[in-house]
Amino acid sequence: MSGPDQLFAKRRARLARAWLWVQTLILLVSPGSSGESPEGGVADDRRTHARDEVRRGGVVWLAYVTAVRYLIRLAVPAVAVFLPIGLFAASALIFLADGSAAVVNGDFELIGAPDTSLLVWSAAVLVVLVAGQAVALPATVMLATGRLVGKDVSTSDAMRAAARRWPATAVLVLVGVVALTAALAAGLGILAWTGAQVTAYAVMAVLALSAMPCLLAVAPMVLEGRSARGALARAYRLTAGASWVTPLTLAFGVVLLPALAAKAVNWAVSGLPIVPVVAGYLLALVTVPFQAAVIARLFLHRLGIKGTITEFEKIVDGLPASPRPASRMPVLAALLLPGLLYGAAVLINPFGWLEVSETAVTENWPRDPNSEVPEDVRSKPELDKWDLQALHAGQGGRMVMLMDGSAEAKLLTCMDSTCTQTRFTWVEPVGVVGGYTAASARLADGRLVVSTWAEEGVDDDGLVQDDEKWRARLGLLICDATACVPAPGGKPITEVTSSLQHRTVALAARPGGGLLVAQLHRLPRSKRDVDEEGLSLTTCDDPACTRPRTKELAKFPADRYMFDRAGLVAGVGPDDRPVMLRFDRDTGSIFVISCDDPACAQARVGQPVREVSRDYSGRAHRYDTAMVVRADGLPLIAYRDVSDGAIKLLDCHTRECTRADTATLSEPGHGHNTASAMVLDRDGRALVAYQDLDRERIVIAACTGTRCMRTPVTTIRRGGGDGLAMALDGHGRPVIAWMDVWNDWDLVVTTPLNLP
Repeated sequence: MSGPDQLFAKRRARLARAWLWVQTLILLVSPGSSGESPEGGVADDRRTHARDEVRRGGVVWLAYVTAVRYLIRLAVPAVAVFLPIGLFAASALIFLADGSAAVVNGDFELIGAPDTSLLVWSAAVLVVLVAGQAVALPATVMLATGRLVGKDVSTSDAMRAAARRWPATAVLVLVGVVALTAALAAGLGILAWTGAQVTAYAVMAVLALSAMPCLLAVAPMVLEGRSARGALARAYRLTAGASWVTPLTLAFGVVLLPALAAKAVNWAVSGLPIVPVVAGYLLALVTVPFQAAVIARLFLHRLGIKGTITEFEKIVDGLPASPRPASRMPVLAALLLPGLLYGAAVLINPFGWLEVSETAVTENWPRDPNSEVPEDVRSKPELDKWDLQALHAGQGGRMVMLMDGSAEAKLLTCMDSTCTQTRFTWVEPVGVVGGYTAASARLADGRLVVSTWAEEGVDDDGLVQDDEKWRARLGLLICDATACVPAPGGKPITEVTSSLQHRTVALAARPGGGLLVAQLHRLPRSKRDVDEEGLSLTTCDDPACTRPRTKELAKFPADRYMFDRAGLVAGVGPDDRPVMLRFDRDTGSIFVISCDDPACAQARVGQPVREVSRDYSGRAHRYDTAMVVRADGLPLIAYRDVSDGAIKLLDCHTRECTRADTATLSEPGHGHNTASAMVLDRDGRALVAYQDLDRERIVIAACTGTRCMRTPVTTIRRGGGDGLAMALDGHGRPVIAWMDVWNDWDLVVTTPLNLP
């Protein structure tokens, strides 16, 4: 052959190969036709090609490629079924939320455990969703089958066919649920009987895989019109010869990979507002085409291997033809509509939902921060779940928390409004007396005064060498934005000579810049052989207490829990007259001590809450009382009634609260409610924060007198805890710091942004 002839022959060969690739590409990319051609040979060739194509291995991968390629068309049944259900369910939820709906960190959330109406709503929505899936999945299987054999199928025809087969689909769902429940029960039974986890999980996996052909039965049920029993028999017959490959293909393609994709998307968008909910909704819709494509391709794959050409042809001929493909724009609009509505509802908040900013401060904190600290260097402060004592609005608008447990006191400062950035520092120096809990008060300039006990008569290891030389003296520390230092010129307020002389201390800032220091201390046993405790008050003209003046005010029956941190509360009115509260955890009784003048020359004692029982067994919380003094000098007291566990508010008509109106803020909780903190807002309302453990939520009651409005502000996700404190930030909003404890624990800061 001459050179030109060889050149033309090579070009003709290249053109032939190029035309073959073009034909293959057209076959793969083209949306396809009904397969009905005037030339029967063309249709036969396409069916032969489709039959050969579905016999290929790699079912899951090839099915996912098909789902991606025709995603919009395959998503039509899911959108048509689940969009109305979702819109109706969301509309009903708005009316059923009943004040528990809130926008937390930019996302809609129901606060606390759901009540009966929400549980009924959830169950009804779940049932409707399962019923909708019984239509959407078979219809999508029919559409995916049409795409796999090169035939357009009408969406309406597919959904009508799926709806007609709904009773059979419901039976398949019931069989699948029973099978999976039996697998779970068998595994748990083995685990409870033998304790062998590996064996239990293996049994559950084997039984679950054995039930996977129930998913494959959807295809013969909708494509061949078989009953549920016939579809199951057909699915298991097709599974024969691939007894493990087929169930594993279904398990991975229909269950595991979509679940992993959902987790990956949730991880990728976690922490972003709005996006996780919208992404979850879209993923739920587009998952159906992938699941249906796997079921359809696996059915055709096994049919191509185990079945006959006639059976394959019958399925292709039985598919309803579509005169025109579904329009993409309405489907895209339907996919985007719920996300747009949700984003608008959250951002605009037309329903006036409570908006909350919340941060789990210690979520990413190391639990053993001092593991690499040299022994000759003071270790970094550590936080314990019992340490939270008080919350104050510090300098520069920063919120500051006093932390104190068994070691020296610490300060945790929120460096920003959300408390995502913090500074954690020591308050007390090394060598203070252990067992004396620090008290604190906020000065007018935002600085804090913190009590501390210094000791003498111990060696370098903190051991007492001579009991007669041991001393502990109560002093004060002044804390600004940078550090805590001993009060300049301050003098010891109290001195004790025995470690058994524990004292409970409470501080309150006076209007003119001075300070009040209240103390409870055990008295020597009287002739009546009755344990008593005394209340003393130290008045100071300046925060450093350079000239302390101490006076004994009253005696009370001794409380076995007198060393508790919240047994004593001190306050002062605008007229500089002190008011103090003493709570007896033994009996549940409350004493209020008021002074007739700033120097407290005359003290009056009232008992607004009498003794319930000396043997009361429900005392479980340290923060059972809180008190504030109003602008008129009268106290407001929040407490937990130990007789029934309800949170109550006393609106006192006298300074010693001998006359008061009572408001009940919560349902009886029998120890499951805890009155934790109270502040006065800028309008003079009393804001009472407490944990409602029965409903798994924290509630703020805003009270004008005894007229109160309760608002749930956050969900208790673990188990709550004794630590809870509240203060107003620079914008007048209540900020709640609280401990969420159960096995593990976290310090959480919650700020309602638009509290009604």
